[in-house]
Amino acid sequence: MHVCVILVDRSSPTHTLGDAIETFLRREDAERFVEEVRGDEPELARYLRIEERELEAGGLN
Repeated sequence: MHVCVILVDRSSPTHTLGDAIETFLRREDAERFVEEVRGDEPELARYLRIEERELEAGGLN
């Protein structure tokens, strides 16, 4: 299964979004999230990127 995660390229304790990562099953939802942030906080949105990752069976134990 593939998931799309939102990564903050500039993570630091002083950065507003900190280490926040959002996870979405559909790329369209991830893109919508970035667009919403872009509308509310354009300065922060430039540090967000979408990355597709494969979720392995078993997950967290």
